[in-house]
Amino acid sequence: MASKPFKNRRWPRAIINFIVLYFDNCCIHGFRYVVQAVLLLFERLLWLILLIVSIYFCIIVSLSSIHRYNTKSTHVGLERNYHFWNTTVPSITLCPMQRLNASFFANYCRVNGIKGPQKAILWDFLENLANSTYINFQNIPESDQIDQIIKELRLKPENYMELIYNLTYDSTYEPIEKQRTRSIDGQVNIHVRQVLTEYGLCYLGNSRLGEEYSSRYLIFGKYPEPNKYEATRKLLQYQIGSYFEKDVGFTLLSFSSEAIDSYIHSAFEVMKVDTNFGYTTEGVVYDPVSEEIIAEDNLETETSVQMRKCRFHHESNLTHFPFYTRNVCQQECRINLAFRICKCIPHFYPNRIANPKPVCDYKTLRSCFPRHADFFLKLYEENEHHEKPATCYCEQNCLDAVITTRSALPMIGSKQLLGSIGSAITIKTWPQVRLKRQVIFSMTDLMVSIGSTAGLFLGFSVLGLVEVLYFFTIRLIWQVLGYTL
Repeated sequence: MASKPFKNRRWPRAIINFIVLYFDNCCIHGFRYVVQAVLLLFERLLWLILLIVSIYFCIIVSLSSIHRYNTKSTHVGLERNYHFWNTTVPSITLCPMQRLNASFFANYCRVNGIKGPQKAILWDFLENLANSTYINFQNIPESDQIDQIIKELRLKPENYMELIYNLTYDSTYEPIEKQRTRSIDGQVNIHVRQVLTEYGLCYLGNSRLGEEYSSRYLIFGKYPEPNKYEATRKLLQYQIGSYFEKDVGFTLLSFSSEAIDSYIHSAFEVMKVDTNFGYTTEGVVYDPVSEEIIAEDNLETETSVQMRKCRFHHESNLTHFPFYTRNVCQQECRINLAFRICKCIPHFYPNRIANPKPVCDYKTLRSCFPRHADFFLKLYEENEHHEKPATCYCEQNCLDAVITTRSALPMIGSKQLLGSIGSAITIKTWPQVRLKRQVIFSMTDLMVSIGSTAGLFLGFSVLGLVEVLYFFTIRLIWQVLGYTL
């Protein structure tokens, strides 16, 4: 190792000499010909132009690979090997038309001194409030007596849902089995929970969503208490079936109220308030067909939400909900739209956030919301001149199912036979195709693509990168200290 004093050299000249030294010794093709003194100026200029062109196209092709990785790294493929599938049975959400519990209400009135005609007026008001949604807000009764009772009770709009919850009996915890809301398939119980929906408090069976989707969690932030009555038999969180199984399904009952409203939907989703099957006073058997959309195991770990354009349940970007589904995202769009138009939100939405939005009083629900009901439900408004869409972008669910109900047959006499009414799902035919989200251009593919491009245009490799790092770190330090290797 020979040493030379580096201090006496002029810095610009020293920098140029160091770069020339790198060009003369690097392994990247063509660089050395730019600085070799034995070549004619024309030859060196020609090599410089070729290098600039090669570097330009290397960058352009590499950026194209990066763009493909960020926007086209996944695709949805079609699978047909249905003999090996396990398909999740669709979910049922049932909403009883009689919400309040008479015993709970009587005790509430006794504690708060509500008697006589006031008691009947308050019952009618709270029952209609508990059954209210975008299609029937106008049915909420309005009178001076109601205003007086609300004033005496000091009932604020933000406490509407909490009061309705406290006056509604969660019948999934009923000790007597025949009176309990339960989901059964022979001797197997399937988990049922009370949930908070855009139609108030309802019951959900056979869902793959977490316990965050429950009335207790959305209202109070507490997980539901374990249901010891469900554990008396074999308990499933959700039911699945395969191509070789016939007549797989379950029954969700018991509702002793006069009528129920049914919603059949994907086990990966929540109900949509405008896709009900209508009120019924008898049990109904549904025959749905489910076509699932699944994902590869590595989809979540190797891609981002922006790359795959879908979200898993735990990847929530919502304000009012701790989990994500596309329908829940649309509910949040309605929240924001209602707040923008009516300056408040309905009482049935979770509002445990850092800056809670004001909750509408019942008069605002009656006056403002019916005029914009279609806008809230469809998220666009039609008039004679144009359509006005609401600002709402919701990614798809990475795991989902498309449900088509082929028939809905009433179970005549089910109330006399079972002592209650409910709904049943029976899967008679299984899908023979399904969609699968797959990674077709991973990070490894991106590195190989960029490396191949650099090798094609410049002869660059990993060792070439190591050489650059070495030359402009260790070698540069020695040069600054006055040593030339």
